[in-house]
Amino acid sequence: MGLQGPTTAEWFERARSALVSGVSSGFRYWGDDDTLVIARGDGAHVYDMDGNRYVDYHLGFGPVVLGHGHPDVARAVAEAAASGTTFAMTTDREIEAAEAVRDAVSWVDTLRFTNTGTEATMHAIRLARAHTGRDLIVKFEGAYHGAHDYVLFSTAGAPLDRLGDRRSPVPWQETRGVPDAIRSLVRVVPYNDLEAMERLFRNEGDRIAAMIVEPMLGNFFGVMPGDGFLEGLRRICDEYGTVLLFDEVKTGFRMALGGAEEIFGVVPDLGTFAKSMGNGFPVAAIAGRNEIIQDWAEGDIFQAGTYSGNAVGVAAAKATIDILATGEPYAAMEKSGTALMTGIEGILAEEGVPGHAVGHWSMFGISLSEEPPREYRDYANHDADLYADVIAGMIERGALPVDDAREPFFLSAAHSAEDVALTLEAFGDALQDAKG
Repeated sequence: MGLQGPTTAEWFERARSALVSGVSSGFRYWGDDDTLVIARGDGAHVYDMDGNRYVDYHLGFGPVVLGHGHPDVARAVAEAAASGTTFAMTTDREIEAAEAVRDAVSWVDTLRFTNTGTEATMHAIRLARAHTGRDLIVKFEGAYHGAHDYVLFSTAGAPLDRLGDRRSPVPWQETRGVPDAIRSLVRVVPYNDLEAMERLFRNEGDRIAAMIVEPMLGNFFGVMPGDGFLEGLRRICDEYGTVLLFDEVKTGFRMALGGAEEIFGVVPDLGTFAKSMGNGFPVAAIAGRNEIIQDWAEGDIFQAGTYSGNAVGVAAAKATIDILATGEPYAAMEKSGTALMTGIEGILAEEGVPGHAVGHWSMFGISLSEEPPREYRDYANHDADLYADVIAGMIERGALPVDDAREPFFLSAAHSAEDVALTLEAFGDALQDAKG
């Protein structure tokens, strides 16, 4: 028996007739009997078409930092929509939102809006290539930077036996349809390995336009950078004239108002933001220091988008940032997230199951392994089968994380002490059942 009740099953049949596999993103398909159809969200909860309530730790894969349907964001969006949404010109709301981003993230000089994280990283990489006059980019194994061809290599879906030797990693192509020639423009390095990065740059540093890095691995357990790692990347980029690009599509406005720099103290050259910046509305930005980002002003580096800076997206961004700036959402997330991480590790210890809560209280993963992971190849040490069984049991009990450990639990300001208690009870009971 699957997760679908009768009404949800009926709606999913309709979805399959109109949408490929019944979904608009492959990550949303869980099988014909388990793919949910959601009727609504409210705060930290979502409800399927049968009225079943779940404590939501997907949060749209991270954007919903304040909770579903936050009234202030909804009000700002409704007001913007009523005044017209797309004008092919700059709007007052767009200017106010840009000022809010710049005020929040201290190192940002100027920015441009776009709509998705994929668009943001695509434009940022093109800008870095134009600025440096170089073609190569370097990324980290296990990192996901969007759905465009230049970054779909060695992501969190990569088979461990296809990555090559650790000292000379092979860029593994994530999908069919990407020209093989693009592989020659991408270099990959294990995360948290400065020695490997230094070795790569000694050989090819004068050809590398950009180093793109998630300050923490948002698609792999939420693995955090080791001591001195980000500082080392900054030093290497400075030495070789390479653009340091922080992909903060997941970490930006989630870990802290000022993003990764506020947490780790390392300043990039460019940054990409999306997800939590708009509490679930499609809005993103490419931000940076003027000596690089102002290259766009010359007009010979293409960047455009019909819906970039649209009124609905920027209204959501301004309202969300204003609320985050009070500090109250972060305090709420820290309380709930810390309680969950501590509680999960306590339950694992009680049950005699090796495991760790990994990451930041706003976004963390659970690795069922003797030692916490530091890089993607450590996935070999994780008990993925046990994890999948535990998550299936949690979902049946009303808590809804992603069923793949590589995608973290996401917290919102709306998660309550009651939600945490339900989740920990569901985790403990599901773990006992999964152990047999």
